[in-house]
Amino acid sequence: MTKTLEKELLQNKYVSNIQVKEEKEKIIVYVTFKDVDNLMEVYITIHGIMDRQLKGRPFELEIVNQANKMISDLYNNEIQFIIYEALQTGKFTEMKTRLDEIQYAKAKNTILEPVEIKVFIDLDNLYLQIKLNESSFYKVISREV
Repeated sequence: MTKTLEKELLQNKYVSNIQVKEEKEKIIVYVTFKDVDNLMEVYITIHGIMDRQLKGRPFELEIVNQANKMISDLYNNEIQFIIYEALQTGKFTEMKTRLDEIQYAKAKNTILEPVEIKVFIDLDNLYLQIKLNESSFYKVISREV
């Protein structure tokens, strides 16, 4: 069953690598993405494939990031606080404004390509993607913080 799951997930154009780990209580699928345009759409698609293939067995979808140090530092030192504050307060437009300010400030103060920050929200999750040059960072955060 997991080989069929791996094969189907690897057919997705945004998936570069899959690792399936079977534990007693659940299956954990580690996914490494290629360059994703809309993390929410890709995550929902991948989650749907897993749901269908695993036929009700409990599972967890983990994103494996290959972000460079600059993106990791940006997330750890600035962005995560803005995101979690918005999840607590519900002030998503304020979050978007603050993230846009970070994106603009980083673009203005660097000779590298600008940082691109995208956020998508649905009823269940907040989807964050940060891109700088060829490096990307993806995070899905439950809205039930």
